[in-house]
Parts: sequence; C-alpha cells; structure tokens
Amino acid sequence: MDLQRARGAETDGGTEKIVLKLVRNVKHTDSRTVVVGGPGAGRGLLKEVQKVAANKLRISLSNLRLFDERGAELREADKASAEAKIRSGGTFFVSAGEESCVADKTSDLRHEGQEESTSSSTPGCGQVVIVAKESFVGAQAEKQLKWAASLNGVVLAVGLPDLHVGTSCPIGAAIATQGVIYPTLVGSDIGCGIMLVRTSLKASAASKHRCLDRWADIVRIEGPWDGDISGTLAEAGVKETSFDEGSLGTIGRGNHFAELQVVERIEDAEQGAEIGLTADDVYLCVHSGSRGFGESILQAHSRQFGSDGLSVESPEGRTYLAAHDQACKWAQVNRRIIARRLLEQLQGSCKETLLDITHNNVVEIRSSDSPQVASLAEGSGRTSLWLHRKGAAPTDKGLVLIPGSRGAFSYLVKPREQVELLSSGWSLAHGAGRALARSVARSSAKSGAGGGGGGTGDQKSARQLAADLTTTSLGSRVVCEDKALLFEERPEAYKDAACVIADLVSANLCSVVALMRPVLTYKMRVRQHE
Repeated sequence: MDLQRARGAETDGGTEKIVLKLVRNVKHTDSRTVVVGGPGAGRGLLKEVQKVAANKLRISLSNLRLFDERGAELREADKASAEAKIRSGGTFFVSAGEESCVADKTSDLRHEGQEESTSSSTPGCGQVVIVAKESFVGAQAEKQLKWAASLNGVVLAVGLPDLHVGTSCPIGAAIATQGVIYPTLVGSDIGCGIMLVRTSLKASAASKHRCLDRWADIVRIEGPWDGDISGTLAEAGVKETSFDEGSLGTIGRGNHFAELQVVERIEDAEQGAEIGLTADDVYLCVHSGSRGFGESILQAHSRQFGSDGLSVESPEGRTYLAAHDQACKWAQVNRRIIARRLLEQLQGSCKETLLDITHNNVVEIRSSDSPQVASLAEGSGRTSLWLHRKGAAPTDKGLVLIPGSRGAFSYLVKPREQVELLSSGWSLAHGAGRALARSVARSSAKSGAGGGGGGTGDQKSARQLAADLTTTSLGSRVVCEDKALLFEERPEAYKDAACVIADLVSANLCSVVALMRPVLTYKMRVRQHE
C-alpha cells in the first residue's frame, strides 16, 4: 500500500518533512517507511533519500539507483525533476545496480490472483499469462513474452514467477504452438534440467566445517570422464557425438552447478515418508544440460532458418525433433555421470534417484491430455499442441526441485493434479530467476556493492569479495575458481526463491514437500591446461 505525503506534515525550519515508502527493487516484499526532509533538505533531497535508502535496505551507496512507480530512474543529472517527485511522496524502488523490475501497472499481461490468470495480448496473438504476485517481472521480460506470443502458430505464452530476460526470448516460460516448432524458444541448452539423488553421505558429516572444507578441496570434475563413453551412451539409446570426450560428465558454465544438500524442514510428512526423505542423508542436486551438443543443434538451425519456426510435418521439423530428442537423452546421461564422478571423489555413492526432470525442451501435448488443447487448437483441425519450455519445469513428471540461489534454500514441491493448461502451461518455475544481468552482477560486486551486505563493501577489494563469496550466509561452501562467474552467480543476482514459491502455491499450482539447505555448491575449477 503506497504512502502519500502526510497531510499536515510537520515542519522544521520551514522545510516540510516527507513520508516515503522505499521498496527493494528485486524483492518487493522488503520495504521501509521513512521520513525525509527537514533542515538542509532543499540543498540535497535526492542525496538524502539515497543515503537513507542505502542504510535502511543495506545496499552499497556506490551502486544504488532509485526508480519511481513507473520504473523511471531518479538521476542527479535531472535533479530538479527527481526532487519534485520525492516531494510528492509515495513509493520508490531501490536497486543495487540492476535495471528496474517495476512492472507497468497499466500492462494487461499481469495477474494478481488465480481468478485473473488469463489475459489476451494484441488481436491475433496467443494468450498471455504471467503467474506473478510476490515475484516481480521486469518490463523487458514481459515484452519478450509478448513477442513470443505474437509468433505464427503460438496460442499460449505463460510466464512463471522466475520469468526474466533471455537472449531473444524470455527464460521461465512455457509457450504452446499448433503445427509449428520454434528451436529458438527452446534455446541452445536442449535437455537442461535438474536431477536429485539420495546419497550414501551422511548429514552428520556435512554439519562439520572441517568435513565441508575437505570436500570442497577434493572435488574436481572439469577434465574428461575416463569411463566407458560408448557403452554408457549406447545403453541410453544415444548416438556418439564429437562433444562426448571433452564434455560428457562436466557441468559447464552459466548457472549450472552440482550441489550437496540436506533436509532443512519437511512440510508434507506423508509425501516425505513416501519417498523416504530423511534428515539423516545428504542429497545431491545436479543442474546441467547438453553442453556443446545442444548448442550445435541450434546453431545448425539458425544458420539455415534464423529464428523462423518449422512445420512439425516437414522434413526439417522432423530432423530437428530427432536431434532434440538425442540431446535431451545426452543431457540426462551427463547429469548421471556428474553425480557419479562427484560422489566417487567423496567416497560416496548414489542410493536412489528421486527425480530427473527437463526444463528446456519441446514436447507434444495431445487433446487426450486435456480438453483445453482442443479449445486452443479450435478451427485448425489439429489434435495436439507443441509445448516449448525454456526454463520451465514439467508438472507431469512427479516431484519438482526448484533451486534457489546458492545462498538460499531449494524447494522440493509436488505439482497439483489436474491443473488447467491455461493456468500454468503445465509447468512450474525452474528456479529463482535472475534479478541482475551478468554484466551488472560483475560490475556491482567488483565495485563493492553487496546488494544486502552491511555497508562495508565499498572498502573491500574484488579479491576480498571473491573470498567472501565462497562461503554463503547459510554457512555452505562454494567451489568456483572463475572470479567473473563467482560474481555473476552470487546470491544477490537472483530473485528471492521464497517469493517464487509463494506465487506458485497461491496460484494453487503446487504444494511444498520440503526445504533443502545447501552445504556445498560446485561450479567449476579453473583448468590449468586447456
């Protein structure tokens, strides 16, 4: 609720005091009500608000940015206009360097509850749904989703709470088409997904700092896997590729990781008992995909067709789908090998796979799965849709693990049965979703902007910051020897996972089974001999 300038505001030396609401740009549930003005305010009201915001929201002043309710930035270069807005009171959004996440309130793309979950975009385009209330989505991500909805053959475009800007299309989206597939909507990391396994490692060991430090020193999985590549791929029905020897069994860059986790809290005792979830065991989450193999498939398509779609009935469409299916299987094999390599180095093993889901792919949804398929494809004579998931977890493959940043809990959730296609695109969020662009995350971290630190970041060097980022606020360890990647993937670069989960639960799309605490996150070592 916005607080306007108080009527009959107190005066001090003739200068009126102003009541403002300061809201964290990324985490909109974090806000402070403050009073500014008084003596001297006329000589630097904007700077006063900036200092108060930095102090109240624990954001480094050097990278702090202020936005009004429409997402317009208050700049020193336009000081008169900025201070006029401040004197009008109201709500202002405080950024740690990232672009505005303030959504245009006049947009017809957002819904505030399940009863408003569906809205149409421009005439002739697919329906657009954004499942977001606690999690706020930037205007550019909304524009990308609307662009996707405008593509030929698209009938539905769903943005999950983790929706954020991608290279050309948004991430955190499920997009349904009829008769056509768009490789660009799947992206280059075909088959990327999340695997969760129960290990033979014990939580009692993971609770000891010495043990965690030893594990962090031991794990190394950058080099080629020395196992039976040919046999392993053949067993999974995957043809050998030129990428196998150097990439199979490796995590890759970006937001990929392998993470040891323990149970923080079980919310659904019945479901937890059904899968044997226990606080005694350590669990391993692997997030990775098809590495260079999937990228080569998209590149081949782009060289010939650009961003154009393909008829599913055409030879080119069938060729892409065949390669796509191979990449999805390759990615699953890759996750299994990563898990095996990591656990063997820690003298452990995989006891049981709890889930292995793909969140970057395209799948056929038949009318027998839902009557809504027929209604969306009405008039086309088709009996199925093609659902493109780009950073969207399926709801028909059992439990889903939605990871937070490496400094936050992950959430094991159970999708609700019989959720309508139009509510979610049969999908859930695949993670917290980025709040900062990688370039912003690098620059703000190196300049000392902590985005949530205690105000001492300005005095810290980049080297000190990098050292700080190898241990999280939860006490978990982070193995990442690439400093640029360490900054890019710092916890503050991501949305609040709790808000993402709250949106999914309030939309009745899933229920929480358990919260998982990270104890060791493995990103990458720097290889000495490339």
